[in-house]
Amino acid sequence: MTPEIRAFEYALGLFAVLIGLAVADVANSFHRLARGTLAVVWDPLALLAAFYALCLAVGMWFDLWGVRHFSETRHFFFYLWMLADLFVLFLLAAASLPDGSGETRDLREHYARGRRYFWTLVLIFQVSYLLNGLYFVGPALWHFSYRATSMLWVNMVLPCLVALALLLGRSRLLHYCGLAALLLLLAIHYAPYEIN
Repeated sequence: MTPEIRAFEYALGLFAVLIGLAVADVANSFHRLARGTLAVVWDPLALLAAFYALCLAVGMWFDLWGVRHFSETRHFFFYLWMLADLFVLFLLAAASLPDGSGETRDLREHYARGRRYFWTLVLIFQVSYLLNGLYFVGPALWHFSYRATSMLWVNMVLPCLVALALLLGRSRLLHYCGLAALLLLLAIHYAPYEIN
C-alpha cells in the first residue's frame, strides 16, 4: 500500500462520518415516519427531495474515491473546506424529512415550510461542488474536448441553476420537474463511476 493511499484512508475517516450521518438521518427520519403511531400525510415531492439528498450523499462517497490520488485533498485548508461542504450535505439531508415527534407529520406542509432552507443548502452545496470541480480540473479545462468540457458544465453548473430556480420558485410542478432533472443529472454524472 502506497503512502498516498494510507494518507487518504486516514483523511477519509472524518468524511465518512459526515456522509454516514447524512444517510443515517434520512433513514432514521423515514423510519420514524413509517413506524410512528400518528398518521402521516405522505407527499411524493418531499420524498423525492429526501431521495435526492440521499443520492447526493452516496455520490459524494464515490467522488471521494475519485480524488484519492490528489495530494491536494490532504492539505489542511482544503480538508477544512471539504468538511464544511459535507456538513452542509448533512444539514440538507437532515432538513429533507421531519425527524422529531414535535414536527409536523404532514410531509407536504413540511416541504412547503422548509423549502427555502432546503434549497438554500442545496445551492450552497452545489456551488461548493462546482468550485471543487474547478479546483481539480480548472487548468486542464482548456485542453479537454468539447464533449468533456460540456459534460463538466452540465454536471456542475446546471445543478446550481436548477437549485436556484427551486429556491426562488414556489410552483409544485416546477419542483417536481426540477427534482426530476437533478436526479437525472446525478444518474448521468455517476453512471460511469465505480469503486475498484
